Amino acid sequence: MSHDLAEKTTGLASRVNNLAVLQTGVDSRALLEQQDRLAKLALVAIVKDLDAEADEYKAAIKGLDEAIEFIGEAQRKIQDVAKAIRLVKKAADLVEKAITKFG
Repeated sequence: MSHDLAEKTTGLASRVNNLAVLQTGVDSRALLEQQDRLAKLALVAIVKDLDAEADEYKAAIKGLDEAIEFIGEAQRKIQDVAKAIRLVKKAADLVEKAITKFG
């Protein structure tokens, strides 16, 4: 059992929260909604027995890594917030798919 998925999901949630604070309006709300979703998914991933060798798990890790790399430490405004939101949603969708696969 690997905890990488839960740890990376939590890490992305933290970065998304930091980025949301730097934004306003619709972008901030969208990011906060994704942060909340990621936090919930991380809690589920912690209690699930996930197979780190499963394709869905690997895809989720890749999606998380892409979003984390794009957002970075989120200590400044980024140019393309819409892309950040898309990458975060994609990562959350992949995490949810991996978690769902294992009941």
